[in-house]
Amino acid sequence: MKIRNVLIGLIAPAVLAGIVSCGGGSDSPAPTYTVGGTLAGTGGVVVKLNGAGDITVAGPGAFTFAVGLTNGMAYTVTATAPQHCAVANGTGTMGATNVSNVTITCTTVVRSAALSANQENPPTTSTATGRGAVVVNPMTLEITGGMTFTGVTPTTGGHHIHQAPSGQPTQNGGVIIALTLAPGGGVATVPAGTVLTAAQYAAFLAGELYFNIHSATNPGGEIRGQINAATGVTAGLATLNGTQENATNISTATGRGTIVFDSTTREVLIGYVTHNVSATTVAHIHTGAVGISGPANVVTLSQGTGVYTAPQGAILSAQSVTDLTAGNTYFNVHSTNNSCPPAATCGAGEIRGQIAVQ
Repeated sequence: MKIRNVLIGLIAPAVLAGIVSCGGGSDSPAPTYTVGGTLAGTGGVVVKLNGAGDITVAGPGAFTFAVGLTNGMAYTVTATAPQHCAVANGTGTMGATNVSNVTITCTTVVRSAALSANQENPPTTSTATGRGAVVVNPMTLEITGGMTFTGVTPTTGGHHIHQAPSGQPTQNGGVIIALTLAPGGGVATVPAGTVLTAAQYAAFLAGELYFNIHSATNPGGEIRGQINAATGVTAGLATLNGTQENATNISTATGRGTIVFDSTTREVLIGYVTHNVSATTVAHIHTGAVGISGPANVVTLSQGTGVYTAPQGAILSAQSVTDLTAGNTYFNVHSTNNSCPPAATCGAGEIRGQIAVQ
């Protein structure tokens, strides 16, 4: 009996250990799954998962967060950058597989300004006002945009973008971009092909660039506006060519279009298209989906040398804003050239560019 009891005493712990071992799965860590996706457009973006786990994505491509999540956990992916970034498929509940379909699209940096006399250094007593905006590609540093204004007559060439001293955005600085005045006045645009230096781009992000309008009464500047507002406006860009016309034509001319408007009031801060079309007749912003011709009912642009501009004070209709944000508007430059067969001329449009919201 004593031997039997000893054997039972030896065997029982071993059996118990086997039972614990077989049933120990409940104490094992739950499996985790990763969240990731793809960055499109421009880089230099900080991506977060549930507010943490920062990843700096330098350029277009795939990304995956190192921290895994268990089945049933909620997740939210956010993107922070100077440029506008849209996140698709960024929220959900984790299942039993990795998530890899988050898409982040980052485009351009858009900043706007309101011009007034009290921003001048020293302030002036002018009652003139203005609005302006610029759009910058953070990869190429190309800048487009400009300003509209009323109540002031600039001196010849007296409309610029200046750069304030580093760390002193309200102080006076030198001219870095001479703007082109529209023939009718009231509108001044950034010349086609203008590119910022790396130092100017850094100053731009720091809010140290500003619009300035000089006048005979105030040669140092009558009204000024810091280009530092990151919200409240909607921007659209377009690249124009003959292949986008309906029907496609053989023109080799090209153009670039920019429009920025107040998201609430629908006021156009700046709208224009630069081009190299000869014998132009008129230019507009039309309503129409890609490949579809539509009416010239958004904005009629005013002709200049190599540029057409939206007039000062232009306001978009609510329907035009809806169409524009949906990708259903386009710049169109018409001409008397004969490079648009089977039409006799390019009167219906030589180059066209669909407007893409930034």
